[in-house]
Amino acid sequence: MEISKTLRGALLGLATFVAGLAVTAAEAQTIRMWTFLNPAGNAPREKALAEMIRKFESANPGVKISVEPQVWDQMTPKFLAAHRAGNAPDIVWVVTDLLGDALKTGSLADLGELFVNKWPAAARDERKDGYWSRCAQGNRVHCLFHSRNYYGVIYRTDFLKEAGVDPAKLSTWPAFIEAAKKLTVKDASGNVTRWGFGQQFSEDRADSQMMTSLMLSRQGDLFDAKGGAKWANATGAEALKLQTDMVTVHGVTPRQAVTWSAEDLYEQFAAGRIAMFTGAVVRISTMQAKVGSDNVGFMIWPGIDGKPHSPAVMAGWAVGVWSGGKNKAMAGKFLEYMSTGESDKLWVEVGGQLPGAPSTLASMKAFTDLPANAYLTTAALGVAKYGWIPSVEYGVGGYRQALNKAAQDVIVGNVDPMAALVAAEKRFNQQNNR
Repeated sequence: MEISKTLRGALLGLATFVAGLAVTAAEAQTIRMWTFLNPAGNAPREKALAEMIRKFESANPGVKISVEPQVWDQMTPKFLAAHRAGNAPDIVWVVTDLLGDALKTGSLADLGELFVNKWPAAARDERKDGYWSRCAQGNRVHCLFHSRNYYGVIYRTDFLKEAGVDPAKLSTWPAFIEAAKKLTVKDASGNVTRWGFGQQFSEDRADSQMMTSLMLSRQGDLFDAKGGAKWANATGAEALKLQTDMVTVHGVTPRQAVTWSAEDLYEQFAAGRIAMFTGAVVRISTMQAKVGSDNVGFMIWPGIDGKPHSPAVMAGWAVGVWSGGKNKAMAGKFLEYMSTGESDKLWVEVGGQLPGAPSTLASMKAFTDLPANAYLTTAALGVAKYGWIPSVEYGVGGYRQALNKAAQDVIVGNVDPMAALVAAEKRFNQQNNR
């Protein structure tokens, strides 16, 4: 029997209404996320995040992931203020130094209740590293780390090859210093056109420098049990002297390092004016885009006292769901998607980052075996065996700036390293009420 136009129209209208109900059932909503990444940008990490958002929204009709990019060093304090005011975003990226503050305020929801407790035990167990422990409080897990960072030595493979330097043999500081001398290039007038080892000692955008690794190798931590600085001692003075001797004795680091920020180092490296520098593994993919994927390598810090390597600082962003939000279930669903399966591989393949699950990297051997991607395996080894991340029991904001100021005092003011560290300890402890 032929269906009348009226009935056909009614059925079409009913189908449209049902479809609308389906979208409502899928909890049509906007999930606000604060991060320093801009999905509209061209950086590898930004492209990876954009692809995750696209796929998630496609699989969840009616759901919109709205990213509100923030200034990285202002984002966490801004989030804590928004939490107190009751208008924080659904998902937030918290900087490592202030994670303890976020946990103490109760601003981050328990991800166990949202999704982690549903994971197989093996999936949880393989993630229980230093990052996991910083997010855990008892049986609760309040965050998952993304943009996992590890600090070591970034180098130009072409420059090292040209100078006859094998990075695999730079496992001691004497060997490293000699290599830096070989890599320092001067013109006919004696002016340095390329420095062997780049460092940065500005208090602006300060990253962890080499002296922290030497201290960690000897004393295991940079702070005491109460969070006070543990620098003004024989180990700290030796480490600071070795670091500043690169400028004042060996001439492989420029004096301009006292004014250089971390960003300056990346610019100098991209311009070919430094051969090796203290850098973050999360930035390697960006450097490869500038100087060639085969021209950028990464090594763990040289060791001391017969050890193959010295520990290095681990950092990254603790991503969590706002405990006061009305969209916790869907926010948790996106965070889980961003942290597992195809997204974990996207962080590696597109973003050039370490994944959340070690098994993800192990399953991508064909990818990591490529010379341009070897840095991922090196950094993963560093995280597993030679990594250190500050305790979240106390805030450690400002420690890099205080240590950089000590380096400035030695290089510019000719201050004795021990005296410079005494002043640095005092400054840090006063600022942090220790």
